[in-house]
Amino acid sequence: MVIGKVLRGVRVQGLLRYLYGPGANGEHHNPRIVAGFGDAADMEPMVGPEGSRDFRHLEGLLTQLLALLGDRNYRKPVWHCAVRAAPEDPVLADEQWAQIAAEIMQRAGLAPVGDVDAVRWIAVRHADDHVHIVATLARPDGVRPEVWNDGYRVRDACRVVEERFGLRSTAPTDRTAARRPKRGETEKAVRRGQSVPSRTLLGRKVQGRPLARAARASSSSASRPTVSWCGSGSASGLLAS
Repeated sequence: MVIGKVLRGVRVQGLLRYLYGPGANGEHHNPRIVAGFGDAADMEPMVGPEGSRDFRHLEGLLTQLLALLGDRNYRKPVWHCAVRAAPEDPVLADEQWAQIAAEIMQRAGLAPVGDVDAVRWIAVRHADDHVHIVATLARPDGVRPEVWNDGYRVRDACRVVEERFGLRSTAPTDRTAARRPKRGETEKAVRRGQSVPSRTLLGRKVQGRPLARAARASSSSASRPTVSWCGSGSASGLLAS
């Protein structure tokens, strides 16, 4: 399976230093850019005489457009997506990981194919089984890109590349789960003397109605003939190192 986990940050340079660094346990090897908004070789941070990397040029490229938004910038304008393949999947080539990164950026709506005003981004690989996509949430046309529902979009992209490269398949994301109450809702419930927010309480009541009906139906059907149905169906069945 291919799993993508979206994270948000404030500064690009710290993330770049981590991706090109040794990792918490020395697990990062041969870090390099495999894809991005420009030529990967031209964006690759230069190595100095002492072996350290100079990130100033790359950081400047990625953050330059943020100045266009000014006060309209996101509080965390750095979009980071770590994408990992399953342990049993074959080791993919850099070119394949480049396609995966481009597919994710396309389906996330951040860098659609042919969009000359797409965000600036790169994909860094420092291990056999995963890459890290780094993007800044600003466009050359001064528009702030929309990131609503980006987690689901990334999940859809992962399913596409699983099929394309014959990787282990994952089930579709279940979007029916109840949303967790926000902090404001919880604080409002406390002020009202409620143990849980109103939305959570309402959801419990709604969920309980079908169960109550089923219980009544079960008790009343004890004296009725039982009808059995036979058929087939389907069941739908992260990372940052």
